[in-house]
Amino acid sequence: MIFIRYVVRRTLRNIKGKFFLNLSTVGVIAISALIFSSFALVAYNFASFLEIWEEKIEVIAYLKKGISIKNTEDLLDHIRSLDGVESVRYFSPSDALAFLQAKLGAERNLLEGIQPSVLPASVEIQLKREYRRANQIRTLAERLKQFPQFEEIQYGREWVETFSTLVDILQITCWILGGVLLGAMILIISNTLQLTIASRREEIEIMQFVGASPLYIRVPFYMEGILQGLLGAAIAVGLLFLLHRVVLLYIPSSIQVWLARVSFLFLPAEFIAGILVGGMVLGFLGSILSSARLLRYRW
Repeated sequence: MIFIRYVVRRTLRNIKGKFFLNLSTVGVIAISALIFSSFALVAYNFASFLEIWEEKIEVIAYLKKGISIKNTEDLLDHIRSLDGVESVRYFSPSDALAFLQAKLGAERNLLEGIQPSVLPASVEIQLKREYRRANQIRTLAERLKQFPQFEEIQYGREWVETFSTLVDILQITCWILGGVLLGAMILIISNTLQLTIASRREEIEIMQFVGASPLYIRVPFYMEGILQGLLGAAIAVGLLFLLHRVVLLYIPSSIQVWLARVSFLFLPAEFIAGILVGGMVLGFLGSILSSARLLRYRW
């Protein structure tokens, strides 16, 4: 209990003694964490947007004319057994015509006189989520082309490849930006605590001389780093929330209509908790780095 009181008192004393230095450090940490969390917010919403559009990815196979119902049923069963296939739906020529009429709406009279027989029957193939990547869809399409019953295979090649590229870019950018910002935050905290430790070098040497343990000397600096990281992360989350609310208020109505199916979400609670805990961990790592440089004790 005495040790805990000492740690709290010493930590607060360190912060007050270098108040403006600590304040600037917390501010820089908050800015770094805000940049990271802002990008994470954009990435999170972009991923949600992609998940909605991901549902549109499908393979459509057009049947040759003259395929019997029995052969069609056997073909559908065969397709269902293929890797990555989630569901298979058959569209007869009559179904295709009804679909076109529904799409045209008030202009459906343009289809008057058209017989269902002029339209090909088709098979709509929905894929499992883990198989909705460009190379996997391309492999399935090439396999379907080998079926003699099919006239043509379509899967929106350009859209699928663009979708896969966006997902890859998003993941790579998250890792790169996250690594750079996290490294910068550790160095900022480390440099600040080095100044704090250096300013108390004489006091620390006296404590070492009278037999103070390494833990007794180091823990207040560890707590200072943890507190800096936590405050910086908390400020970043608060600023990000305000920024999120402002963006929601000022999104143009035209964009709101276009994004009708997509909500601009805030980060989930577990992600926010991760940012706060991450700030504390980074503060702890920064304090270890700085104390290891300036204090000779091994811990």
